[in-house]
Amino acid sequence: MSTLLTDQPVDAPPAKSPSRHAWLDWLNDRTSYRYGLRVLFQRELPDGPKWGYSIASCLLWMIVIQVVTGFLLMTTYSPSLATAWASVHFIERDASGAFLRGVHHYAAQAMFVLFLAHLIRVLLTAAFRAPRELVWVTGLLMIPLVLAWAITGNPLSGSQRGISQIDVEGNIIATTPIVGPLLQRILIGGDRVGNLTLTHLYFLHVGLLPALATALLTFHLWQVYRYGLSGGSTSRTTTPQKYWPQQSVRNMIVLSIVLGTVSILAWKVGAPLEVPADPEIENSPRPEWYLLSLFELRHYFNGPWEIVATLIIPMAVLLFLISVPRIDVACSRRVSAVFRVSVVVLFFGGWSWLTLSSMARDRQDEQFQASEAHLRELSERARMLADRHGVPLEGASALLRNDPKTRGPRLFARHCANCHSHTDESGQGIVAVESSAPNLYGFGTRRWVAGLLDPDKISGPEYFGNTRAAEGDMAGMIHDLFDSASSDEERTELTAQMDAVALALAHEAGYVLVTQLDDAAQTRLNEGRELINTSCIDCHKFHDEGDLGSAPDLTGYGSADWLRGMISDPNGERFYPDDLNDRMPAFHSQPHAASGNMLSEDELNLLIAWLRQEWDEAESR
Repeated sequence: MSTLLTDQPVDAPPAKSPSRHAWLDWLNDRTSYRYGLRVLFQRELPDGPKWGYSIASCLLWMIVIQVVTGFLLMTTYSPSLATAWASVHFIERDASGAFLRGVHHYAAQAMFVLFLAHLIRVLLTAAFRAPRELVWVTGLLMIPLVLAWAITGNPLSGSQRGISQIDVEGNIIATTPIVGPLLQRILIGGDRVGNLTLTHLYFLHVGLLPALATALLTFHLWQVYRYGLSGGSTSRTTTPQKYWPQQSVRNMIVLSIVLGTVSILAWKVGAPLEVPADPEIENSPRPEWYLLSLFELRHYFNGPWEIVATLIIPMAVLLFLISVPRIDVACSRRVSAVFRVSVVVLFFGGWSWLTLSSMARDRQDEQFQASEAHLRELSERARMLADRHGVPLEGASALLRNDPKTRGPRLFARHCANCHSHTDESGQGIVAVESSAPNLYGFGTRRWVAGLLDPDKISGPEYFGNTRAAEGDMAGMIHDLFDSASSDEERTELTAQMDAVALALAHEAGYVLVTQLDDAAQTRLNEGRELINTSCIDCHKFHDEGDLGSAPDLTGYGSADWLRGMISDPNGERFYPDDLNDRMPAFHSQPHAASGNMLSEDELNLLIAWLRQEWDEAESR
């Protein structure tokens, strides 16, 4: 009866339950992925697993990490001189973005170390022998490709160092016979670095070079899988073992160590973000450490011979290494071993010696070290300004161009340091080319004015010593005043009076605020103002007292407005009219003229703010 109630024939087999791996079967039917996995898992190692094989595997994963992190960074990167640094700074402000960029940076460094170690292993183990010659050749051809990949990536941050490097490298490439100028234009978008430079470099770095590297790497890996890994031995003394898991476990251990190191460096140290590119910033560009050997070679081949260091020797080395399999065939086993060891010692030892020599040369170069320290200070300052105020629309270079703390010294060195120094008590700062005018460090402060009113200093090199005012009325008056003191008590009282005058003038400059003074200090301030009104107005004007014409106006002495007038036109009535001026030129005597002034309005304001150390509210005096 029960069989009559069923829909199936009496002799039908029992129904199969759906397989839990049915979707994998479906995927295999359409992709044959199991065949690929079987090839991977059944892959054999004729010489057995070796830790040295893990170098190549780790190198491959570093390249993959570079590509992946590079693609992720592309989501917020903008390739132009005006926006590159700002976009990188935006990435760095987020912890995950900074970590991602750090991984990208240090993975590139690890990639070159692994590349070098891999080449040494292949050479020492003779893994280039037949039938793996093309594995060797394609690996060598990856060297210039990967170097070009790195070279085009270094300037993309828009930093001064990166732009300077690519400018030098572009000029070196231009020396290549016939194709040099064309290659330079492809690299930097013209004869010199300009608006198209980062656009060209970006295309090369994320487009053309990765495509070429992928094609070459694909052929390289196909050759490796076709002929297998070999330590170069010609006789098999071990039983072949499977790649999985013996070698794979070794690969994962090495990769974990390298990737862990890269991650720690990325998290704790981070990728550098140096000062934004600005032609006004002087620096001595150096290539990355892996190219320092070529930089060092240039010291031995100068002028027209530079091409020997930058092209002929590198090409000769590459061609020689490509020919190593052919040379090895002609050698006996013992001679081959000596030959291979000699190649490693000669070429890689030579590379190391040149690299370390270049580093040692720079360590001993005090001027270079000072320049590097200055660039680090500028880098920190630029990042601080960008964090606090954002990056201006005109580009990151405006951060420091509009910053008195960094632009002021350059303006002072260019326009004022022929006569004036700007050095602190320890002698640090800008030293005059020919000291013939007062040291302007702290000009207008209580300490500076007190020194001016000191008979032991006024005629010294820090004030009037190298000017004709050293024999002038003011210096004479200060000396006569103190010389007339008949006792130490009188001299001490005169010193106290001069300090009161210095306090009053520092108040005129805005360095001393009445609201910050206690009652005793306010009394000293009033005493100083009274002394000026009774003792100085014969020559100086001070507010409503005295007349203009014979000495500088002390009203607002040392203030921003006073400095603006003095620097703009020292021959003006308020300062040194007629023949009273001792050689100081007018820097901004035509305020309404577009040209004709040595300082623009913006430059004048930046210089004044720097002299007064008013570059930031949190840091102002």
